[in-house]
Amino acid sequence: MKLAGLKSVDGAHDESIWAAAWVPAADHRPTALLLTGALDETVRLWSPDDLASAAPPARGHALGVVSLSAHPAGAIAAAVSLDSYVRVFDVDSGASVATLEAPPSEVWGIQFHPKVAAR
Repeated sequence: MKLAGLKSVDGAHDESIWAAAWVPAADHRPTALLLTGALDETVRLWSPDDLASAAPPARGHALGVVSLSAHPAGAIAAAVSLDSYVRVFDVDSGASVATLEAPPSEVWGIQFHPKVAAR
């Protein structure tokens, strides 16, 4: 895998990117991917070789995305937003899998347990 050097993508997000995470390769996808989350309330998936969009954006947050994590199996990921929700979504489709409400506290980070299998 080769990470694109100093390449940039115009219009990658409508607002500032606040979070990034690697998605490991999966059985159906032999290469790792890059996730980015931004204040535009979306999570986007990118091919690291050419920074091309690799899937539709994951939507559903009402405020900016501040943290991302991908499951070690590479099939699901989670996004944390300033809206106090944690959303788990399918990496390839962007479809929501689960939502966790965390008010009135603010959640600023998330991480999957490295040894728990995705269901």
